[in-house]
Amino acid sequence: MNASTISGKATEDPILSAIDMFKLLLQCIDKEDVSKSEIGKKFRSRCRELPGLIEDVGFTPALSFCYGKAGNEIYQKVKDILMNKGKLSEGKETEKGYGIYLYFVLKRLNELGLIEEDHLSKPVDALGSIRAGKERIASRIIRPFVVQLKKLSEAIFEVE
Repeated sequence: MNASTISGKATEDPILSAIDMFKLLLQCIDKEDVSKSEIGKKFRSRCRELPGLIEDVGFTPALSFCYGKAGNEIYQKVKDILMNKGKLSEGKETEKGYGIYLYFVLKRLNELGLIEEDHLSKPVDALGSIRAGKERIASRIIRPFVVQLKKLSEAIFEVE
C-alpha cells in the first residue's frame, strides 16, 4: 500500500496526501520519541525553508537545490526506505531531510500524473520533465501539499 492509497482519497486531496506521507515518515523514523529525532528536526527545517525558496528561485531550481543537498546516494537510500517502510537511522540527518522532502514532492507529483513512476528513482529526469512545460502548474498544485507538510512537521518535530 502506498501513500496514495492509505486513506483512499489522498490522490485527490493534497492535505490527505501530506498526512499520509507524514504518517509514513513517522513510521520510518528509527527512534522511540520521534519528536526528538534529528532527522525529524532537519525535515522540519526543510519544510520551513523550501516553500520560500520555491517562491524565490522557482520550482525546478529549488528542487534541484534540494537534490544537490541530499546527493544521489542519500536520496536513493531514503527513497528505498520510505517505499519499503524500512527504518531511517540517524546519521547524515541534513542530507536525509532534503532527500525526504524531495521524495515526498516527487511522489506527490507522480500521484497527480505530472511525472512518471520511474522518475521517483531518477530525479534529474523528473526535474527535466517538470521544467519542460509543467513547472507553472506543478508549483501551484504542490503548494497546499508542502504547506500541510510544514504544519505537521512543526507540530511534531522539535526545532533543531
